[in-house]
Amino acid sequence: MSKGNDLNIHFPRKGQGDRCRSQAQKFYKLSEINTRERYENLEWAEQSARQSIMYDYTNFQNWELLLKLKLELGDESGIFSLLEDLLAVLGKDMELISQLKQISITSSCLDLFYSILKREPLNADIWWKGIESGEYNLEKFKQRCKKMDFRDRRSNIIFGRRLERVRKNGHNVLFSELMPYLLAHRPDNFELWIDLGNHHESLNQLKEAWMCYDQVLHFKPNDQNKNRLSNIITSNFDKLTDFIPQKTDIVSFQQKLEKLAKGIRNNVEETEEFGFVHKIINPLEEKLMILLNNQEYQEAFFLSRGLLSEGNDWAKKYFEHSKEGLLND
Repeated sequence: MSKGNDLNIHFPRKGQGDRCRSQAQKFYKLSEINTRERYENLEWAEQSARQSIMYDYTNFQNWELLLKLKLELGDESGIFSLLEDLLAVLGKDMELISQLKQISITSSCLDLFYSILKREPLNADIWWKGIESGEYNLEKFKQRCKKMDFRDRRSNIIFGRRLERVRKNGHNVLFSELMPYLLAHRPDNFELWIDLGNHHESLNQLKEAWMCYDQVLHFKPNDQNKNRLSNIITSNFDKLTDFIPQKTDIVSFQQKLEKLAKGIRNNVEETEEFGFVHKIINPLEEKLMILLNNQEYQEAFFLSRGLLSEGNDWAKKYFEHSKEGLLND
């Protein structure tokens, strides 16, 4: 798999993020010592700080350093873009985005930055401590998750890790209720599929766990959870078929997620043909082509996956295109 399709590069890598931030800090210090080459060192520092966020967008220190560097460089448009990107990672809070457009961004950007993180911490453990202390409210979190657009991969991962804390602290019903919203928006987030599979497995819901682990394999082919579960079933029960999902189970599972995925459509007009030069054989194929034309990869993924489960082999190319679209998005 090429780097452009490597899903692992989108998950936070703390070590690499820390190294890039350390490199940025070195250039930052050099800019203060060597005034003759100040801007050159600041530019090198900014480049390393950008990389630190790319590798680990869950560490506020990476964002903080890049913001301070942009202040040093007087990059007002860059400051605005950074804060807007931070809000996208945290779920696109439209109230705060509108505030960005109404203020002098340079003089107040640090205060606004800390205000954003106070309201929406990047770190899931800090967020959960806020839930425990009463600073944040789980009911409001639930309602927000049901309305959010989780297609930004980073936002999906950050909120997924919040849901991990929800489950670990005994809120199983809430976890089960909200996890499908995140997965409907980013079915390529194999980390969430594994979490949901583990959850079903802990409740002895083996068919549901099996389907989750099966989804993982589309994006992480070497994952061993499905094999592990198969071994557990075969060593404890006489008939494996009694505990694995049937076609009807799989189709129902895909349809539920497809329905949630419909909620994030952009209502884009139908565009040019997707590139398949042949006659459309049925309305479902036409629907898949329209979804892919409009880059609605999430819904196309679940629809084509469900069709494949029913034995419609013609849907395979649409499934592969939707998966490729998700990985490159």
